[in-house]
Amino acid sequence: MLELNGKRVNENHKLEIKNVRNTHIKELIYFDLFLDDGRLIGKCNYFKGRDYYTPWLEIDYYPYLRNEKAEANLFKVIYNFLPPGGKLFVTYIRDEETRNMLYVGNHPVETPLGFSLLSAGFTWFKDWYFPEGGNEGFQKLQSNKPLNRNEAIRQLEEIKKEVKNQNIIRKVEEIIEYYRKSGDRPLYWQIT
Repeated sequence: MLELNGKRVNENHKLEIKNVRNTHIKELIYFDLFLDDGRLIGKCNYFKGRDYYTPWLEIDYYPYLRNEKAEANLFKVIYNFLPPGGKLFVTYIRDEETRNMLYVGNHPVETPLGFSLLSAGFTWFKDWYFPEGGNEGFQKLQSNKPLNRNEAIRQLEEIKKEVKNQNIIRKVEEIIEYYRKSGDRPLYWQIT
């Protein structure tokens, strides 16, 4: 988790980790994620993983990086940090456009938030609109880092069947090609 500290999201900004706190669960850490100009990106929970439970990161997210064209870069940094099979949960309570699109039935990758997550290499999505136990917090999108190249391509092919927007389909095809070209080596996204 501390590996995120100092990572660049664009030519103007780096990430800063502050207020790191342990919890009663030894693998779970709370922290605040800021830009180096002092703006809060989100309050975070990071689970390091245990046995067969893969690591995950949850961000109670402030989506202003989208206006700076740096949102996908933020999620690329996180994608690069998470291990294969890792999960990212991003709240959309402060993202009216994403929230409204999900409420009327759009696929998660057809929303601004989902498209940024897709552009960062995540390949499986779930809208956590319905709480399932009382401790989930706000509504959020879950996006998973694939276990391997073949799983990534399979999941992206499924998304391609589910979406109608041609721009999204082209982006999915572009990412499929990127995964195909990666061979067996781990995929690492460059920050643009």
